Amino acid sequence: MRKGNNHRARWITAGLLTFAIGACDSDSVAVVEKGAEQSKALEAFLDDSKPQQAVGAHRPTDPHASLDPEQLARVALEHFEEARTGLALETLDSAIARYPEVAFLLGLRASIHLHGGQSSLALADLNRAIEIDPHDPGLLTNRAQALRQFDRIGDARRDLDDALELEPGFLAALFNRGSLAFEAGDYAAALADFDRCIELQPEVPAAWFNRASTHEALGERDRAIADLNQFLTLAPPDPAAQMARDLLAEWGAPAS
Repeated sequence: MRKGNNHRARWITAGLLTFAIGACDSDSVAVVEKGAEQSKALEAFLDDSKPQQAVGAHRPTDPHASLDPEQLARVALEHFEEARTGLALETLDSAIARYPEVAFLLGLRASIHLHGGQSSLALADLNRAIEIDPHDPGLLTNRAQALRQFDRIGDARRDLDDALELEPGFLAALFNRGSLAFEAGDYAAALADFDRCIELQPEVPAAWFNRASTHEALGERDRAIADLNQFLTLAPPDPAAQMARDLLAEWGAPAS
C-alpha cells in the first residue's frame, strides 16, 4: 500500500456567506447575495464610488452612510475583487464600528484575513462572530481553518463536527474535515467525507482531487486515476491541474 503524500489534499476555507468569489491556492472567500430591494442603492454606489462633494464649505459626504450591513459587505468585496484589499478592510473596519453585533461582517473580515495569512486576526474576529451567532456553520468552518494554522487540530475538528451537526450537508465543512482526516492518516474517514462531497456537489473539482489522493493512499490506484481524470474534466488550468497530469504521467496513465 502506497502511503506517500506528495499530492496531499488541498485545504479550502469555507464559504462564509453565499457565493465564492475566488481562490488563492487553497483559500476561498465568499460574498453576500444582495436582495432585490437593496440592489438599486448598492449598484448606484458601486457605479460612482468616489465621495460626493457637498455644496459650499461642507465636508464631503460619507458614501457609506446610507448602506446597511449587507451592502457594506458587498462594497468591501467589490474592493477585494479589484485587489484593493486594504480598502476592503478599511470598509469592513468602518462597518464593524457601526454594526459591532453583526456576525457576518466580522466573519467576512476574518475570511479576508485568512486569505492574507493573518491567522491571529482572523481567529479573533471569528471568536467574536461565533459568540454573536453560534449556530452559523460557515463561521465554525472558517474558525476551524484558522485553528488549523495554530496546529489546534482537535479544536478544528470539533468546530467542523459542530458545523455538520447544524447542517449535515455543509460542503465546506465536509471537505475540510476530510482534509483533516487525510492529513491525520485516517483515510477511511477522509474517504467517507469526500464521497459525501461528491454525492452532494459532483461539479466541485477539489473533492475529486482529494478523493484521488485518498484512494492512492489506500493503495487503490485505479480509482485514484479515475478520480484524477474526472478532476481534470472539471478543473480550470491551475497548479493543481498540472499536478494531476504529472501524477498520471508518473503512474503511466493517460490524462483525459
